[in-house]
Amino acid sequence: MTGVNIEFNIQDALDAMLHIEVAIDDVTGLFEHMGEVLLDIHEARFNAQESPDGIPWQTLSPWYQESKPKQKDKILTLDGTLRSTLRYQINGNTLLFGTNVVYGAIHQFGGVIKPCNKQALNVGGQAVKQIVIPARPWLGVSAQDKLLLVDVVREHLGLA
Repeated sequence: MTGVNIEFNIQDALDAMLHIEVAIDDVTGLFEHMGEVLLDIHEARFNAQESPDGIPWQTLSPWYQESKPKQKDKILTLDGTLRSTLRYQINGNTLLFGTNVVYGAIHQFGGVIKPCNKQALNVGGQAVKQIVIPARPWLGVSAQDKLLLVDVVREHLGLA
């Protein structure tokens, strides 16, 4: 009678599973890596001046572009504050990412700015009661970014 003898060393599989278990319990290292990748993603987004979906940000209004003292060709950039305040924070099993700059939200979602003291704003030499800020989504991840983050997880788990 002819036969085949197959031997399987289960220890290698158990070692791999133990490594994954340890990696799952240590999310801090994973989140730190993901946070750094998110910083890189958003730096590239500011350089490309486009949304997470790859849509170019709406151009600046002519009056604002002319009145900008510097960075006239850059959208969402005057001094670089919005870009430079991006941070990540690890809070237990949660990775938080964003900015504490108040005006980050109006650039992300759009909205209307009205002066607090009921005086008109000077816009291009004209008095106006409000300014409409268009949405220029700058915070978030694209489908390609998500794949990159999945690769970070795989690497962390030793599956890459």
